Amino acid sequence: MNGAYERHLTGRRVEVVTVWFGYVLSHWRGPRMPRFSSPLVSAWNPVLAQGLTVDPSSPAPYHDELWCDRWIAEALLYGRKPYGAFTLPAGEALSWFDKSGGTGLVYHAQSAGDLVRVVAGTADSYGRLFDLDALIADYREALPPELAEPEMAALDAHRSQSPALDYILSENAEVLFTQAPLSVRGLTLGYPPRETAARIAAGAAA
Repeated sequence: MNGAYERHLTGRRVEVVTVWFGYVLSHWRGPRMPRFSSPLVSAWNPVLAQGLTVDPSSPAPYHDELWCDRWIAEALLYGRKPYGAFTLPAGEALSWFDKSGGTGLVYHAQSAGDLVRVVAGTADSYGRLFDLDALIADYREALPPELAEPEMAALDAHRSQSPALDYILSENAEVLFTQAPLSVRGLTLGYPPRETAARIAAGAAA
């Protein structure tokens, strides 16, 4: 059994489980955010990009230390993720550069011995990539006003900006990315806003 499975809970909440050959890789609960959807956003993105598993002793798809990096690289090429960082052997990185031509991806690369670290993202604006009006409306309902309003304002301010312009081509781009509001970071990485909203709420309660 493979897939991402969700179940509606009481109180406008949802439970999501990702499963690989019957083994649970992730399990979380968050608010329902029914308006927003995007092919660039998936419950699998945070799982496979970070090598998540509920039980480290159980089988998992991560065959070697670069498995997640290769997955991120492929997800970027095939439009399953708008932004990401990965490290590959030099030969694989060069092949990725060749394949990325014409995809609208912008990247910054730095070699370190036999490996190349790449930060890549789409040049399209957030306003073209995503239905931000739907996402903002979902955040308005999912979080208390004092938590929702800063995230809504940040998303609205990113309409004409892009992952490439803000978080690859800008000076200190990666530092700026780590400082961006969680709603923007999660969306840029292709993570489900429901999961991001749950993190925002949990952080405020801590």
